[in-house]
Amino acid sequence: MFLAALALLILLAACGDSSDDGSAIAAAREACSAAAEYRESSCARQCPRLADAAARADCESTCADDASDTRARCAADIPAETISCRIAGCDDQIDTCRSDAAQAFDACTAACGGSELRCLAACEEARADDEEACGFAAAEIVRAPAATPKLPIGRPADLSVLLDAEELAVVEAADRRAETLRSRPLRLSIGAADTTVRITQVGHDFEFGFPVDFREFDGAPEDLETYGGMASGLTNLMVAETSLKWRNAEPQRDEPRFDLADDELAWANENGFPVKAHVLLWGNAPPVASGSGTPEWLRDLFPETDLSDREADELRELIRKRIDEVVGRYSGRIGVWEVTNEMLNPLTSWFSARLGQDIVDDVFRWSREADPGAELVYNEWISEIFTGLPGPDASAVRDRIVELVDDGVPIDVLGVQGHFAPGLVNVGVEVDLSKRTRIDDYAAALDTLAEAGLPIHITEVTIAAPDEPEARAAQAEAVMRLWWGHESVEQVVFWSLWNKLGPRSHLNLGVYDDEGNLNRHGEAILSLINDRWRTRAEVTTDDSGTAELQVTLGTYVAQWTSESGPVHIRFHVGRGPGRLTVAAVGH
Repeated sequence: MFLAALALLILLAACGDSSDDGSAIAAAREACSAAAEYRESSCARQCPRLADAAARADCESTCADDASDTRARCAADIPAETISCRIAGCDDQIDTCRSDAAQAFDACTAACGGSELRCLAACEEARADDEEACGFAAAEIVRAPAATPKLPIGRPADLSVLLDAEELAVVEAADRRAETLRSRPLRLSIGAADTTVRITQVGHDFEFGFPVDFREFDGAPEDLETYGGMASGLTNLMVAETSLKWRNAEPQRDEPRFDLADDELAWANENGFPVKAHVLLWGNAPPVASGSGTPEWLRDLFPETDLSDREADELRELIRKRIDEVVGRYSGRIGVWEVTNEMLNPLTSWFSARLGQDIVDDVFRWSREADPGAELVYNEWISEIFTGLPGPDASAVRDRIVELVDDGVPIDVLGVQGHFAPGLVNVGVEVDLSKRTRIDDYAAALDTLAEAGLPIHITEVTIAAPDEPEARAAQAEAVMRLWWGHESVEQVVFWSLWNKLGPRSHLNLGVYDDEGNLNRHGEAILSLINDRWRTRAEVTTDDSGTAELQVTLGTYVAQWTSESGPVHIRFHVGRGPGRLTVAAVGH
């Protein structure tokens, strides 16, 4: 008893008196409320992007209501133990933290030039994250059990069946980096001591995408339902794969059609998927491909590469009209556009052969004007991935991106195709699937691309080689772990989710096979996304009603049982400085 009382006296002395507690809680509440203000501002910036007045008004109302609810939670009663800096002068520490956040925000907005919508909104989101780290994030208690997803788990691969020691070392180094990149310390305060809390991650912050082409489901709605279930268990982003390519969106000149894209976007909204669109300008043409990038009528208008000035101006105006029409129509509804595709590839040079590479500058600027808030992607492939076809290497892509960005071209993201397959399979040639891309070689290429200084999207991932299932699973898991542990990579899009959809099904590319069962490499992918990289934990709160653990960035449900029955809170753990404190508030 004497030792316990002495320990209590020491603790009280370290924490300061009640006035210190009160001022610290007040400072933490101010930080919590400031985070709400900056999130509201970032949210409201997006509303003018919407073309429909009613949609704009609804957007503004939603932003304001969410902020108001958050501020009310910030002002709710919280235990003094919620504040993480439990020492005398804690309020001064919070004030210093907030001052640092303000300085970082000022530097961020100055770099935006004062007017760039996407940049300013990102600065406001970062300021909100910083403010929460200074104080706390308030989560409302709900008096009911929470529904959590039942997800397929998969089965890990054995990398040693394929990778040598040098490659394994590269993967293990990526795993170590991922600890910092993809997770964060969490301090959860529920106000109840010695209580078991079940913490379940219900969504990833990292983006995993999948393609949709509604034409593949014509007359088979049950297949679309199955496909949506597959996507929900693995991904959190839909890519409009073909409906907005020029050949499909305008098969006849001046007769654009958006019915297919509209249906796909409505389905995405209904199922909770944000949308990325593929692709505005792609210079493929027969005999290399089906011509899905360039309409027949456009090729007929300009059959020769040597255009007169008048013809070049006419082609440029047709491109600008398309961008204004398509990007403008979906402003605020499509968040990400792949603006160009394979502009450095000699096999897809239809536009660059007629207009030169300067057309890239134009299409990005026109896209930014059409939707100032959309994220714009320059998409390319690199020869370091085994394809057997000519194309730029990583250094050529890096140098081109640096050149464009230095010229002020508004490129937000570098997209890099992930077709780990011999390229001749795209034109129906029988190929040798025993060869593969070495992981250490690919890691070096990825580092070279990152030198361009832009975030990286891994696009169009298909893994066809090696052919042997266990070896292919090892290759798939290795590149996934490499991407997860790379600081520049922000998104991975699987281009073949269900094998029976789309071309080249004979290669068994899909995460799921024709019958809807996981392929072996699909098992390896899901074991990462839904198990290794997804936090599920049971913790017991200490005497102060708090618990601490390391969690993957994403959205969460925490559940426990109180004297009046089951309760839960929902909260988000985003990238930010240091530990995030989440406080449960309510009755």
